[in-house]
Amino acid sequence: MERVSYPVKERQVLPEILDSLAPDDPRARRSRRDLGFINAIMGNYRWLSGKMRAADTDGSFQWIETGSGDGPLARFHDRFPGTVTGLDFAPRPRDWPETWQWIEGDLFATLPTALTPEGNAGLVANLFLHHFDDAMLAALGKILNERISRLYFVEPAREKVFRVLGYALFPFINEVTRHDMQVSIGAGFQRGELASTLGLDGSWRVRETVTPLGAYRFEAWKK
Repeated sequence: MERVSYPVKERQVLPEILDSLAPDDPRARRSRRDLGFINAIMGNYRWLSGKMRAADTDGSFQWIETGSGDGPLARFHDRFPGTVTGLDFAPRPRDWPETWQWIEGDLFATLPTALTPEGNAGLVANLFLHHFDDAMLAALGKILNERISRLYFVEPAREKVFRVLGYALFPFINEVTRHDMQVSIGAGFQRGELASTLGLDGSWRVRETVTPLGAYRFEAWKK
C-alpha cells in the first residue's frame, strides 16, 4: 500500500479503506481496535463526556451522538446524568445502555426525527464530521441552527506536524489504519473552518482548540 502524502492546505475528503470493508473482515476488526487505542491516547471521549457533564448537571439535555459506531461513549455513561441517543448505520452495540436510545440509519434522515420539540438538545461527534464534504456540512448546519443549542466535536487537526506525528504510530497499527489516518488528517479542520462551513449563524458562540496530539476540539453554544 502506498504512503499517503497529500497536502494540508486545502481539505480533501477522500475514501477511507475501513468504510469499504465488511464489519467481520479481520483487517476491519484490527483497525477498529487501532481506533480505540488512538482515541484513548488522545482522550477524545474523556473530553466529550466531561463537556457533556459540565453542560448538563441535572440531566435535562437531550444528547445525540452521531457516528456512534461501536458505542465507546457508553463507557462513560455514569459520568453525566442525562441519556444519549446514538445515530449510526451500524446496529445497536451490545453494551449500549438500556436507557439510551439507538437509531440506525443515515444522519440526515435520523437526526431530525430523533430531536424532540421541547428542551435543550446537544450534538456530539468523535472523528466523524471529516467524512463530510462542504455541501454535506452546510446541510447539517441548517439543522443545527434550527434545532440544536450545544455542539461538541472532536476531529483531526489538519496540520503538517500531525501527519509526521502519525507516522510514529505506524509500527503499532495495521495498514488500513495507516492509510485512513493520513486521509483523515487531510479531511480534517483548521481553526475557523468548521463553523464557517457549517454556516452557523450569529446566535452561536464558538471555541476551538488543538491538542498536542492532533485533536481539533470544537465547542459551540447558543448565546
